Amino acid sequence: MEKILVCIDGSKLSKSVCDYGVFIAKKSNLPLVLLNVVEHSHTTKKVDLSGSIGLGSKEDLLNELVNEERNESKKLIEKGKAVLKEMEKHIKSQNFTNYSTLQKHGTLFETLDELSINLKVAIIGLKGEDTIDKKIGNHVEEVIRTLNIPILLVNSEFKPIKSILMAYDGSNYANKAIKASIKSPIFANVQRHIVNVNQDIKTSNKLVNEAKVLFTNANIDIQTQSLSGDNVESLLEYQETNDLDIITMGAYSHNRFRSIIFGSFTTKMLLNAKKPLLLFR
Repeated sequence: MEKILVCIDGSKLSKSVCDYGVFIAKKSNLPLVLLNVVEHSHTTKKVDLSGSIGLGSKEDLLNELVNEERNESKKLIEKGKAVLKEMEKHIKSQNFTNYSTLQKHGTLFETLDELSINLKVAIIGLKGEDTIDKKIGNHVEEVIRTLNIPILLVNSEFKPIKSILMAYDGSNYANKAIKASIKSPIFANVQRHIVNVNQDIKTSNKLVNEAKVLFTNANIDIQTQSLSGDNVESLLEYQETNDLDIITMGAYSHNRFRSIIFGSFTTKMLLNAKKPLLLFR
């Protein structure tokens, strides 16, 4: 059976991430999994003097470093368990019982890759507890750039999903998002707006009409809109004007080298969007 997975780390967005998970799980009648990943990345504050101290002292220092790492790992494990317990209480307060908890060791990417075969969607806070100055969590880009599962990135307080803006550019990833929303929708019975941004209005109309046909053949009503101007600004302005609850789109359609030099559309959307984004790759 497919599952809805929420990734929690004790950050400010953890409750909102859980709320979206409960919302989707209830709508799709699927079980919810609360996941906490313990990443062991210990860095000692002690100075390594192994090149200038005696053998006995080296052994003492090594033992001390091992104990230091073990103690830190225990603290991370206990902290993660406490976060899971707190989120369990939050979920129970919403009269939802079809859930389980899971604590794994490793990185977020490795864990999601391992669990991905049975996931309908993974829900992640855009900014985790380990992120202080940046707007995007340390592992978010790696996860959405490499995993082939739908990922909902939460960047705000929970709001029930009644409408969706689908950014469509005709790419394989955009078509994958449409096919997934038709065959196995994460958000069913919602208002959908298919929007393309293109300086060539004929090309834009052609693209949105192609998307419209796919939905029409599936007996799903949609609204379409062709826009011009900057991709990110135009889409976000349209979303705000029409008060749409979420953006769904293909992710990182350009290669990594190009994105490093020019910046990518996906990254710009992540940095500027004020509503959650559902990404397909």
